[in-house]
Amino acid sequence: MGTRWQIPILALSFAFLSACMHAPAKPESRIDPNANIPSMATFGWQPANSNLVSTDVTERKFDEAVRAAVTTELQHRGYTLVERDPDLLVAYDVSPFEKTSSNPFSVGVGMGSWGGNVGGGVGVGTGGGTSTVQGSRVTVHVVSRKTDQEVYLGTMTGNIAPGSSAADVSGVVSQAMRDFPARRP
Repeated sequence: MGTRWQIPILALSFAFLSACMHAPAKPESRIDPNANIPSMATFGWQPANSNLVSTDVTERKFDEAVRAAVTTELQHRGYTLVERDPDLLVAYDVSPFEKTSSNPFSVGVGMGSWGGNVGGGVGVGTGGGTSTVQGSRVTVHVVSRKTDQEVYLGTMTGNIAPGSSAADVSGVVSQAMRDFPARRP
């Protein structure tokens, strides 16, 4: 009698485990080992190409949200934003990102009754199918103005685009910059 409930519970456990197999995106970064980033004190934005500046209000607000999030991250780490002669020049880009993943397992659970008898079934298969996730990849570039070399590159994927909330933008940018070193006076 006890085995009647063990099979559906076991099947639900397999379904839960297979759903957990989709790992969330992880930030990636590269830091120039020869650069002494923490000894630098100031940052500024690389000049924008005037041909690429959007006249769309939504896109401009998105740009402002990304710049504000990057500025906040750098200021929390002890760097100061300046207009002239910064130690570090910052730029970012946002590109479309599409990831296809496959799930090697599929689980089906069924229960029913007919005329007083209760029955159940469990099906487990391989080749569960694929899913496609679309989003954006944010890449933050930091260049030493003195050497004209990129000293930091951080990326993170997420669901942000023009029209996204400032909180969503800030969350993705924060992850892209999580490994950026704090300033040492």
